[in-house]
Parts: sequence; structure tokens; C-alpha cells
Amino acid sequence: MSARNLFQKRLNIKPYEYPELLDFKDAIRHSYWLHTEFNFTGDIQDYRTNINDHERHVLTRAMLAISQVEVNVKRFWGELYRYFPKPEMDDVGGTFAESEVRHKDAYSFLLEKLGLNEMFSQISEIEPLMNRIRYMEDFMREKDAGKGQFVLSLVLFSLFVEHISLFGQFLVMMSFNKHKNLFKGISNAVEATSKEEEIHGKFGIALYEILRDEHSELFTPEFYQELKTLADQAFEAEKGILDWIFEEGDLSFITRQTVENYIKSRYNNSLMILGLEPPHDIDPELLKETEWFDIEILSSKETDFFNKRSTDYSKKMKQITADDLF
Repeated sequence: MSARNLFQKRLNIKPYEYPELLDFKDAIRHSYWLHTEFNFTGDIQDYRTNINDHERHVLTRAMLAISQVEVNVKRFWGELYRYFPKPEMDDVGGTFAESEVRHKDAYSFLLEKLGLNEMFSQISEIEPLMNRIRYMEDFMREKDAGKGQFVLSLVLFSLFVEHISLFGQFLVMMSFNKHKNLFKGISNAVEATSKEEEIHGKFGIALYEILRDEHSELFTPEFYQELKTLADQAFEAEKGILDWIFEEGDLSFITRQTVENYIKSRYNNSLMILGLEPPHDIDPELLKETEWFDIEILSSKETDFFNKRSTDYSKKMKQITADDLF
């Protein structure tokens, strides 16, 4: 049997060379969800009357920050086959790309129902969001410059865009449900999204490990230095997002410092996966305050069918259309 090579084109569908990667396709299929499965009627009432102006300000900005990424930036997976021309890579990339469309649809739907559509037109005027867009575009700017640059883009996109960038906002939004029992529909959508983003990130890690085994010559000291430089740029931009979201101060149930500490932890974990030293000191007490969030997104939960229902069980319930809700 010849050695595997992700970059070498294969026309025949089978035998698969990377059957282990198809597990990620199946994982996304099993997590499949549509925003029309969740009831957002109570969320609209919560947004209008059950939170104060400061909480509404934080929630709105967190939601816009998520939507901006899901709507404008997530085009990476659909291009995967161009660089790794294997049928199984096409399958996974296509499945991931479709999931990003579902995420985009969900958050644009939420903004519309909350009456926030006009905020999309303001994105170019919001510097923290533009800084995020710029670093994400930097991650993908030289994909055609050679294998090394594409692998760099793959690692950065998988571990920092998929695995880190949105999780601060996910944490903020799910905190409303955790601590105030509000926004059950939104929390369902965020939980479902975050679980799929976690799958995307783990797929990127699996590709990194395969590539490091097959093409060790690509992983030079210069490669890791550029990766670290761009990752630092990304982290600074993400801190800017938190400054913007918490511009009016902390919430009573979650602070900016707590969210940044959580993001630092994910950042450290991503670098350690790559074999690099973690650069940030983590406050273990603050990290304990966010353990519930990791449990929510990494495990299947028991389900309260009358309130916040897990996507694991959503197919057993009647689908709810937008017309039914509104």
C-alpha cells in the first residue's frame, strides 16, 4: 500500500484513504438542526421586557458579533477539496459548509425577529468587528501561495476562528439562560452552533496531525513563528470585541474578566495542541465559573421538553415553522 498524501488527487471514491475523517461528517449529520425547530416567542418577550437596558446592550452586541462572522466570513470549508482533492475531504468540507449556512440563517433570523436587521449595515463602522474581519481575512489571504501557506491558513482557521473566536459571545449569550432562566430559544441555537463549531475545530486538529505526519517538512520554525504572530493578532482583536461588548460595564452574573479568562484558556489549549507553550496565565477560580458552559457544549444533556430542549431530541418533536411562531 502506498503512503498517504492529502495533496495527491484521487478520482475513485473507494477505497477511502482517510476513513477516520468521515466520522466528522457523520457527527455534523447527527447534530443537524434548523432554527425553525426552536421556539423564540419567549425570547422576543425576554428581549423587550425582561432585561434592563445594559443587559440588552451586551446581548445585542454579542449577537451581532456572532452574526457578522457567520454571515460574512465562513467560506473556508467549501473550498477544502481544492487543496485536498480526495472524495472524503469533499464530503466533510461540503457537510461543514452546509452547517455554516444553517448557522448564518439562524442568527440572521434572530436579528430580524428582534428588530435588529439595520445593524448589519453598520458593521463597517464598528472598528472592533472590522478588526476581527481583517484578522480572519489575513488567516486566509495566501492560501494559493503554496502548501505551507494553505496549511497555515487551515490551522489558524480551525483552531482560532472555529475553536475560539465566537466562544466568548456564546458564553455571554448562554449565561442569560444559565443565571436568569431567559432566552431559552436563543440558548438552544447557541448550544447547537457551539457544538458544531467544536466539531469543526476538532476536524482541523485531525488534519493538522495527519499533515504533520505526512509532510513534516512544512512545519518549520518559521511556520510556527508566523502562526504565533497571527494568533497573537487574533487574540488582541478578540479582546477588542470584549471591550466593545462590555463597553458599559460588567453584567451582574458575568464579567468581562471572566469571559477573557475563558478565551485565554481556549487559546492556551489550542497552542498546546500544536505543541507550543501556552502564553497566558489562567485564573483557576474564574475558570471554574465557566465550567458549566463546557459541560453544556461538550456533552449531551438531559432534556426539559417544556423549556430548553437539547438538539439531540429535536427530531422527536414537531417542527415549528416561522409562520407558526410569528
